[in-house]
Amino acid sequence: MNKINVLFKIILLNVAIFSSLCFSAMGFDHSNLVGLRYGPNLSWGGMINTPVVWGQWVPQANIGMRYTWLEPLSLLNYGEPIGFASAYLKLDGSVEVTPFYGGFRAGLGLRPFKINPQIEFNFVYESYFYFKSNLEMANADVKGKGSIAETWNSEYIFDNVWGSDNAEFDYAQLFDMSIDFSYSLPHGGVIGLGAHYVLSDISTDFDGKSYDYERNIPVFSRDYIVELQSFGRFPVTDLVSVIYEAQYLKTGLLRSGGSVQKESLSYRMLLLGTHFSWMDGFRNFIVKAGLWSRDKKRFYNGSLAQQFLVQLEYKGYFSFPFHR
Repeated sequence: MNKINVLFKIILLNVAIFSSLCFSAMGFDHSNLVGLRYGPNLSWGGMINTPVVWGQWVPQANIGMRYTWLEPLSLLNYGEPIGFASAYLKLDGSVEVTPFYGGFRAGLGLRPFKINPQIEFNFVYESYFYFKSNLEMANADVKGKGSIAETWNSEYIFDNVWGSDNAEFDYAQLFDMSIDFSYSLPHGGVIGLGAHYVLSDISTDFDGKSYDYERNIPVFSRDYIVELQSFGRFPVTDLVSVIYEAQYLKTGLLRSGGSVQKESLSYRMLLLGTHFSWMDGFRNFIVKAGLWSRDKKRFYNGSLAQQFLVQLEYKGYFSFPFHR
């Protein structure tokens, strides 16, 4: 049985690495700052992140395609890149496949004011299907024995997904409402803040307990997630930029009859990296490194080395005839 578990982990890791060849579901999409044009945009890409030392963090990987239409709210031609202070209506749709789930997203966005700093509103509907990977999770630890720390880690996940009777084929839908503030700097730089409020609805028979693989956090079948982001991009040359991302995620609290059925779980993450962009922003490669931490020590029983992450992203845009 141990040999089978080891073989399964090796296969899953190879799938994750293969997936990285081609969509970052996690964090801010820096490639949009240089790749998006007014009018139609079609892109493909992939992402992988992994801890330097395996243990607590569940590695993530995905591939996908995305279609974005930017309709300018001023007299601008299709094919022109986003300006210093731009206003537009955004229609967004994408498909995504990961080792754990596959599905699609569809959304609307609005940047109503042609000013700097800028404000943007977005609503995204997510729908995906678990690939025999929906698991029952410990979401309350009222006795303080570390049950969440034992299940909220990669060993528990990889021991139970796909081949285990503890994993299920299930359906999930999420409603992501967000607001972003950004300030454009000279020479293409930008800094910004974002806030997301996500309603999660997951089909599960596990007494409401489940897991969100995209955001890497245990959730109930009907839960909410608050996500706060900070991001920045600082060009060094036409090809190279320095970037950073900071994230904080927190789930809801559920009480019933005076007892805690689900604790509010949270973690934070900081990544620094380099963005390589060429072909007028139509090709992008990003490498980032940093660390993550859970907010309560009893929710974590790993080492400091397991908190260091490396993330790779690639995104390419198809060129339309009217692109400049």
